[in-house]
Amino acid sequence: MINTFDQKALYEAHLHACFAATREGFPHLAIRDIVDPPHQWFDAALARQIVMHLMVREFKWPKRRVVEVEDRSREAINRALRTIERRKESPRFAAHYATIARRAHSLILFQTEQEKDVA
Repeated sequence: MINTFDQKALYEAHLHACFAATREGFPHLAIRDIVDPPHQWFDAALARQIVMHLMVREFKWPKRRVVEVEDRSREAINRALRTIERRKESPRFAAHYATIARRAHSLILFQTEQEKDVA
C-alpha cells in the first residue's frame, strides 16, 4: 500500500512501478541490470533511460528530484529524456513505450485501489 501523503514512499512506489513495467518490456533483463546497467549492455542502459523518462514525463517528478534521489547527474537525466524522445519518433518504439507506460500506471492504480479496499 502507498501512503500518498509521504513523498518518499510515493516516489519509491512510482520508481518501483517504472522498473517493474520496464522489466516486463525487456524480459531478458534482470531488474538489477536495469537499475545498474553493466558496461556495454546498451539494452539495459536504454531500459534505465526509459525508467527515468517515465518518472519525469509520465509521473511528473521534477528532474531535480530524480537527479537527487537516483544519484545521477543532471546531464545523465537530460540525456535519457532526449534519447527516449528521439526513439519515440519511431512508431514501433512509441507503441512499445506506451505499453510500458500504461503498465506502470496500472501498477500504481492497483496499489492505490488495494489501499481503498483495506480501508
